[in-house]
Amino acid sequence: MHPVNLIAKALQKHGKILPELPCEPVEAVCALTGDACLCLPRNEVIGKAFTNLDLFASPKSQFTGVDVFYSWNYGYKTSDDKKIEKKPERMSSWFCDGEQFVELDRQGVREWVLKEKMPAIWTGYTTISYKKHGSVLAKVNTGKQRMWLFETRLVDCDYEKMMDWWQVMNLALRAGISRTSMKTLLCPPFFIAKVGLKIWMEYERWAKAKYQSALYSFLCYLLPSQEELKNEGNSFAYR
Repeated sequence: MHPVNLIAKALQKHGKILPELPCEPVEAVCALTGDACLCLPRNEVIGKAFTNLDLFASPKSQFTGVDVFYSWNYGYKTSDDKKIEKKPERMSSWFCDGEQFVELDRQGVREWVLKEKMPAIWTGYTTISYKKHGSVLAKVNTGKQRMWLFETRLVDCDYEKMMDWWQVMNLALRAGISRTSMKTLLCPPFFIAKVGLKIWMEYERWAKAKYQSALYSFLCYLLPSQEELKNEGNSFAYR
């Protein structure tokens, strides 16, 4: 099972208006997934400007699966123009479990990432560039596996470890340590004076071996915004 298969399944299950196939599909090997399935000529799905064929399972195949075509070209208008202007698989963060294909903002991603129980099979992608085909590198999760794709980095969101880190980072944020300082572990003197040297040094010591990891970067992105913090009130204290 590949992410494109889950996405195409969810779209068809809920009766989404799928893009019309450009020609009759044939049985062949899909360049992206490496699976034998109903396919279209590769040039009907992938343009000459596409540069990531090295990430494909069977890059020499001249065919691409119908599920790839559906998942990559499904979209909708964002104006009165007839042209499809947004294709969520590439231009949005998303979650899919074969039952639903859901576009997500940062808060939506956070809600899914922090869920304790996940569906039996699922895939998820988070983007801040809105340019990449997330389904190329995303992983299909089963059992206890919790792999999210964050741009081009696969993040192992092991639940217990993730929640431990999340708690520390959340409390630090509410103590006044900025998202930028968390990302870089560089804190200007005036921020240290505001936060307190002891709090900053404790956080820096905790984060030093973690801040370059994929999980740490992902959690930094998912931290609440200043607007969210204002709305929820000062209900946390750093300990």
